[in-house]
Amino acid sequence: MLETVDELLIEKTLAGSLECYDVLMKRYQRDVFAVARGYARSVDDTLDICQNVFLKAYRKLDTFAGRSSFKTWLVTIANREGLNWVRTRSRKAPDTVVDLETVTLPSGSDQEAVLLETERRQKVVDSLEVLNQRSRLAVILRYFRDMPIREIAEVLECSEGVARNMLFRSVRKLRAAVIAE
Repeated sequence: MLETVDELLIEKTLAGSLECYDVLMKRYQRDVFAVARGYARSVDDTLDICQNVFLKAYRKLDTFAGRSSFKTWLVTIANREGLNWVRTRSRKAPDTVVDLETVTLPSGSDQEAVLLETERRQKVVDSLEVLNQRSRLAVILRYFRDMPIREIAEVLECSEGVARNMLFRSVRKLRAAVIAE
């Protein structure tokens, strides 16, 4: 259903409706932000990457062939734009990848449980720096953005087996980093 709605919005955008592209941008802005944040150190840089992603996607919208979902296509553009951004700045990987604001906390009245959950999630977020950028992106897409393995493999331009293996190794490495703290 979502893909059908996206396809309709894309058709209308190609016919000249900027309002429809606005809907697409709002629908996927968190996904693009999460990927961009994996490459940028500051929120301003992250927003610059996001702006570039949405501009490129708009300019290239007529090349969207529908072989994958629009979300996968857009996240792939975000990944490439993030890589280009890092290359042009010749900087090392960021210290922090995900803001806690992008991670949902459990609801409930037990404040101690919420605080412990927040602390645990912060440890995981801080530990993401032990991963290389490609593995970090895979983890963000799978565990913070709930993307299926098939789509992660498309974004990373690898097989599903390689994506699964990368996630398995990354989780094992993160677990060791969190335990070591």
